Amino acid sequence: MLGYMKPSQAIDSARHFLRLVWDGDVPTDEALLASLDRLVAAYHETPDASPSDENLDPPREDGASLHARLAERFPAYGAYPVADPSSAPGSVAMVGDAIDDLADLTLDMRDVVWLADHGSIDDAHWSFRLHFFHWGRHARELSLYLHARLWGASQTAR
Repeated sequence: MLGYMKPSQAIDSARHFLRLVWDGDVPTDEALLASLDRLVAAYHETPDASPSDENLDPPREDGASLHARLAERFPAYGAYPVADPSSAPGSVAMVGDAIDDLADLTLDMRDVVWLADHGSIDDAHWSFRLHFFHWGRHARELSLYLHARLWGASQTAR
């Protein structure tokens, strides 16, 4: 593990998300939503970085076992409808999965934290920014799902 490391919103928000999802009591929808907002906000504050020349390969947990553990921890979470904003109006809606979102976010944030602990801050920042195309979409769609769970459609019609 590296010694002193400059503060980083990206790394701090990744650690916070992982602690919230995996440690202690199951978080409230509101706490999880705030953590997702924190991740997305950190992306915009994270500097561009280049990875080191080292061939760093963070360990990865098997997706099926990760998904099963998350489904057990978050039994109330499930499938939800999603629209692709780049599709034409009237296109068929797709189906998102809150457990899959949490699994993909977990894998990507574990990579960021591992790179911060075993590589460099630049490696961690590079991974955080590079994979935003992936984890950012999961974070945004899961945020909408949590928003609906918290306030529902009837609350937005005011």
